[in-house]
Formats: sequence, structure tokens, C-alpha cells
Amino acid sequence: MNWTLTGIKVNPQAKKLAYAWLLFAVSTLIFAGIFAFLVAMARTPVIQDFLPKQKDYFYIALVGHVDLAVVIWFLAFMGVLWTLSMAGFSGVRTDFKTAWAGFVLSAVGTLLITITALFGLGSAIIANYIPIISHPLFYAGIIMFAAGLLITVADAVITVIYVVKNKVFPEYLPVVSFGMFISAVTVIAAMICFSLAFYFLKIPSLHGAFFERLFWGGGHILQFVNTIGMVLVWLLLTNICLKTMPLTERFAKLLLLYYLVFVIPSPLLFFMYNVHSQAYKDAFTKLMQFGLGPSTIIFAFFILKTMWCKHKTNEIDWKDPGISSLAMSVVMFAMGGVISLFIHGINVKIPSHYHGVIGGVTLAFMGLAYHMLSLFDRDITFKKLAKIQPYLYGIGQILFVVGLFLAGAHGVQRKTFGVEQNLDSIMKMLGMSIMGIGGLVAILGGGAFVINMLVSMVKKPSESGRKNSLNV
Repeated sequence: MNWTLTGIKVNPQAKKLAYAWLLFAVSTLIFAGIFAFLVAMARTPVIQDFLPKQKDYFYIALVGHVDLAVVIWFLAFMGVLWTLSMAGFSGVRTDFKTAWAGFVLSAVGTLLITITALFGLGSAIIANYIPIISHPLFYAGIIMFAAGLLITVADAVITVIYVVKNKVFPEYLPVVSFGMFISAVTVIAAMICFSLAFYFLKIPSLHGAFFERLFWGGGHILQFVNTIGMVLVWLLLTNICLKTMPLTERFAKLLLLYYLVFVIPSPLLFFMYNVHSQAYKDAFTKLMQFGLGPSTIIFAFFILKTMWCKHKTNEIDWKDPGISSLAMSVVMFAMGGVISLFIHGINVKIPSHYHGVIGGVTLAFMGLAYHMLSLFDRDITFKKLAKIQPYLYGIGQILFVVGLFLAGAHGVQRKTFGVEQNLDSIMKMLGMSIMGIGGLVAILGGGAFVINMLVSMVKKPSESGRKNSLNV
């Protein structure tokens, strides 16, 4: 079977592994949604008064939600793309044992993380990028997931190096394989940053400041991974749904290389700045600000230009979840970027910014997931639901982001719950109420996606699925 997303042949072994990664990725969203519901309700006026007063659990729920929805869901979905984008090179390998080992380690590690959060074991440490639950089970889970991820990306990098060195591929790397190679290198750079931070911090500690410094540098680099994955999915969805590429492969590769220019030197910052200093934190912040913006803006411009041209000639189907997810993704990511320009102080404008950005990544991945079903000979079970789901999730996230921004503009502090939010003005109440409504709508949209995907994936392969998962 030739997969239109890469134009290369996908053998049965690669399909099985990609299927496993996709099922794993979608499954993480079940508990991410449960934790999101608890967190959103704990911050919603009136409703918060009816929830248990054990506020510590809501911090644990926040950790569970962030780690599953922002870290593991993204990287697990990238596991699908790493597998499929390298599938054309599968002739150079005799088996997939190494790749399967990476998957199993990541899946088991995620299970341990979920169990820790679900049962409220240990105490929450709210660090940026990768918050922690102080419990041996959680530590074991995060280490196993990281080890599995490292095996997966190392396998991808080694495969590409072998292919290029031995000229196995007849012409040149397809843009998807090229981009996923860059994202794999970026993951390795992030792992090096985590390791260097641990080394320079010298004495491990269970205090929040330790984990904040530990994950700060590598956490910023992981945002490059997410963004690279998102723009590649934008290209894939444009190609699949609109039957065109918004820009040439050479130009796309140059834009992808721009990300790498900022990623490769990132470990050197640990030798230039003290990890305990503000200069260290500022350096990685600036690295992300200058490294992520230009290429992403150019990709977004060409995507929107292509969509507008197709819309004018009535060649675009807004009921296609791939199209709606693509459009909402670009809008959400742009909102997150614009909001970042207005952040001052420690308030909920900060989560408003990153929920816009991560909402954009999630929507893109959702849209591609629907189109992946046909690769696995599956059909979308609830087609009408698939048509409205991206709008439901996207509108919910927009309300969530706008509500947080409004509340933050009037002083609601970040990482507070219940009475600690000090909602003593109408605008604060309004902002957090909009946030609560948006959160509920987004959770419904996310739930609709998870149910539709899981039901579709566990069903037996069908002939209709082999033809096109979106035929009505």
C-alpha cells in the first residue's frame, strides 16, 4: 500500500507499530481529559464550591493533565510519524525489535505516571514544562518513558544516516522524513539539555526550584519538537485534503533547517550560564522566541494562502475534519503567539498563551489522525461527529484562552484554585467563567475525538476503510 502522506511504501511491520503508537497516543487523552475536567471545575466560580476541599489533589490532577496532554500525547503521536516517515527505509532493517522496545518502555512508563496521578500518590511539584509528582512510581514512569522515546528517535536517526550514507533511497528524503529526522535530532538535543542540567545542579532535591531548573532548558527544546511536528502535519493535511503542496519541498526543508540552527547549540548554554541564574532562564526563552517564530509564521502564511485560494474556487470541504482541524490549528497557534506579546507578571495570561499554542498542535494532530484510519484499513465510525468535533474542540479552546487572558489582565494569579484565586471583581469572575465554559466545551470536543478514534480503531478492518475513511 502506498501511503499518500509520504508517497512511500509502508510494510505490514511498520503499520503494526504505527497503529500501536496511534492507539497509545489517543488513549492518553482519556485520562488527560479526566484530569482537565477536575482542574477546570476547580477554577470555575460557583462550581468550585461543590468540589472536595482537598485542594492538593487538584494540583496532582494538574500534573496528570499537563504531562499526559502536553508531553506524552504529543510525543506519542510523533511516534506514529517517526514510524511511518521512516517506513520507506524499512528494507535496510531485518526487524523492528528495537523500535518495539522503545514503544513498550514508553507505554509502560505512561501507565505508571497515570496510576500515580489517578490515585493521588505523593505530592505535586508544579514545575514548568514537566510538572512532577514526588513518588517513586512517578519517577520510574518518567524515566521509562524518556528511555523509550530516546530509543525511538535514536532508531530513526540511525536509519536515516544509514540510508543517506549508503544511498538506499533513490532520489532524496521526502520532506516528511526530512522533518521527522530533524525532530528526532531535536529530541536528542532536549535529552542532552536535561542531562546537563542534572549534572550542573549537582545535588538532587525534591524542591520545586530543582525541577524548575532541571526541565527549563530541555522543556524549551521540546517545544521545537512539537512545533516541527505541527507544521509537518499542516503540510500533510494540505496535501491530503487539498491535493496540493503550499510551498516547494526545498523551501520547506530550508524552513525546517532554521529550527535546527537554534536547537543544535542549545546544550552550549549550560557552559555559558549558571543553571541557578536568571540569565540561564532568559537565554532559553530568547532561543525559543527567535527560533520558533519566523519559520512557523511563513508556514502558516502559505497554508492560509492555499486554503483561501481553494475556498474562492469552491475546492475546499469545510466538513472534512482534516480541513477544519487545519484551519482551527493555525488560528489557535496564532492566538497563542500574539498573546505571548502581552504577558507581564505571573498571572493566567501565561497559561492563556500556552493553551493557545498547544491547542494548535493538538488540533493538527487530531485532523491527521482521522485520515490515518484508512491507512490501517479502518473507517470513521461516527462520521457526522467527526465533521463537528474539530469546531467543538477549537471553539472551546478559544473561549478557554480568551477567558484566561481576560482574567489575567485583571490580576488573577497563575497556579491558584478556589478561594485562592481572589475573584473579587466582575471582570475576574467573567474571565474565569468564560474559561470554565470553554474548558467544558473543549473537553466535550476532546472526548468526542477520543471516543470516535478508539471505536474506529478497535473495530475490525473493513473494505470501506481501505478505500477512504471519510467517504459518507
